[in-house]
Amino acid sequence: MDDKSLKDLFEQNTAKADETQRAKAVEAALAAFDESQLKINDEATQGFTGTDRPIDNVTEITRRSAMFVITTRPWYTGLAAAAGVMLAVNLIFFQPGVTPPFDEIAIPEAVVSKLDLNKSPVVEGHVSLDDKDVEQSFTGDVLMESLAASEEQAIASNRNAARVLAKSQRIAADSDAQERASIPSAMPSPTLSMQQGATSSLVREPSMPPAPAVTNRDEFTAFADNPVKRVSESPVSTFSVDVDTASYGFVRRLLNRGVLPPSNAVRVEELVNYFDYAYALPNTKKVPFKPTVTVLDSPWKAGNKLVHIGIKGYEMTGAEMPRTNLVFLLDVSGSMNAPDKLPLVKQSLSLLLNQLQADDTVAIAVYAGAAGTVLPPTPASEKQTILNAMQRLSAGGSTAGGAGIKLAYQLAQSAFIKDGVNRVILATDGDFNVGITNNDELQDFVERQRDSGIFLSILGFGEGNYQDARMQALAQNGNGVASYIDTLAEAQKVLVEEATSTLLTIAKDVKIQVEFNPATVSEYRLIGYETRALKREDFRNDAVDAGDIGAGHTVTAIYEIVPVGSDNALIPPSRYEADISKSKGGSEYGMLKIRYKQPEGDTSELIELSILQAQEATPLQLKEAQFGVSVAGFSQLLRGGTYTGDWALNDALTLALANRGEDTYGYRSEFAQLVRKAISASDMR
Repeated sequence: MDDKSLKDLFEQNTAKADETQRAKAVEAALAAFDESQLKINDEATQGFTGTDRPIDNVTEITRRSAMFVITTRPWYTGLAAAAGVMLAVNLIFFQPGVTPPFDEIAIPEAVVSKLDLNKSPVVEGHVSLDDKDVEQSFTGDVLMESLAASEEQAIASNRNAARVLAKSQRIAADSDAQERASIPSAMPSPTLSMQQGATSSLVREPSMPPAPAVTNRDEFTAFADNPVKRVSESPVSTFSVDVDTASYGFVRRLLNRGVLPPSNAVRVEELVNYFDYAYALPNTKKVPFKPTVTVLDSPWKAGNKLVHIGIKGYEMTGAEMPRTNLVFLLDVSGSMNAPDKLPLVKQSLSLLLNQLQADDTVAIAVYAGAAGTVLPPTPASEKQTILNAMQRLSAGGSTAGGAGIKLAYQLAQSAFIKDGVNRVILATDGDFNVGITNNDELQDFVERQRDSGIFLSILGFGEGNYQDARMQALAQNGNGVASYIDTLAEAQKVLVEEATSTLLTIAKDVKIQVEFNPATVSEYRLIGYETRALKREDFRNDAVDAGDIGAGHTVTAIYEIVPVGSDNALIPPSRYEADISKSKGGSEYGMLKIRYKQPEGDTSELIELSILQAQEATPLQLKEAQFGVSVAGFSQLLRGGTYTGDWALNDALTLALANRGEDTYGYRSEFAQLVRKAISASDMR
């Protein structure tokens, strides 16, 4: 039967509608229908827009083909609409910071026909059509372009269907939001094939949604500023050196967004030690560093003095560099699925590969829901093989960090180089939620491994999930360094410009002790190093672990002292305090002592140097000390400025600019910009 005959048949058998009942039905339908949807649908193009409707003068083949399209079109339309809705939810709803207006979005059929299947896919999936697998790829840009182009002509033609579609979108959004709130990471766990004697491989499902927004779970160890101490009661100060710089990177990230960092994220010594200083160098690596002491006036308390102590590690040339055995331990859990996490990890470690010698070795281990070997120890000369192994990785799943660390040490041991550099480099946001998750257990394991000659360094990435306390503990116990990589430029600094200091340890268990002279100093306080404090008796105890120094590393420590006779003392003398006016060393503020071990040694060696009241200093030495003081003052202000009086951020900026000195890589100029951003952020409070 052709269309004309079908039309005639309907007209002959169609009874006239009851106008009263019709009016009531229309009124009820309009009352139940959303007027905004009515307006949209009234303006939309109705009917089959692809071609004219077939008529009775077409050929039989054309008529049958067209009738097949018409009669089967609802089935195709349903499939296309369902796929479009799911795709729109994935591409729009899951974008960080973007909440789509679900009440207004209806996915038109025209979207599917306008998708460019040749563009790079963002979301991949499989659908079954007539028992055949058809693979399709979609891009977010194409989808949004198609939505915009077809908004006026391809909105669903049926009012009731439009209302059902909008409702289904709201339900899907609410359900998905609830699921994301209850599950920290919606990413599927990677499947790791772990066969005895074979390399494990990471297998990923073909379809993976973007990572959901992560609740801010950054954690920092709470600590109070070092207190003022009276020399007559506590003349000796002891602490472990710290060459970590993670705090500076994290503080910079927040200030670049116009946000002041939490006080516990600011460790003064890590901000000060972020910069390289022109301290005196030792003549031989047998004595790995030479201390430089400068005494200058305190900029925030007139009458007080600052004792500035700097040491710089022996710098090795390429010919002196030993062979290196590295294991990259990469966190590929769901929390690492962000542009500034796993993708930045790959870019950063690619830079490091260029610094290795051809006969160095690199292995790659990963952890997510489980741990696995991606690449066994491989010569650095096979750079492309190493790069390919890294580029195949993607993020998803829970975080079995403890298992990953164990596997990484096994790989390092399998390629151990005697008298060489054997190091695991852990790249993570710090979240371990499977396997060994207790900090004490992890520290004990890492501590045992360092005695075998394999050290651990930490590269922290991202925010919202950054576990700073765990990263610090692992680096300290693993004889390594903790750095925070927030940009590729920072990766260039840590892994290229400072590659030798990052990889090569020249002195371990380095401890500093200062004994102040009660005849010349009434009070003192150590600025920073709160988390590195040691007991007085720990200084000579070689069983007590301390920080390590890499080739070319600089370490700075600053004490603020109150000279005897000054009215600035905060602690009044004891009623029964002995007369100390005749104490020895009247020309000295104190004595500096440094203990360290050779990288392969077990017995510490001692360096001693007097801190004189009339300490000589060159103009360059004073300039370098003043810049370090500007960073220390700025850091104290970020922590609340307990001891800085009326001194302000503008004063820190002025002091930094006046003593910026040589700035080859622009890091000191960047610091000045960060101070300006802190000033702006403070004004907006």
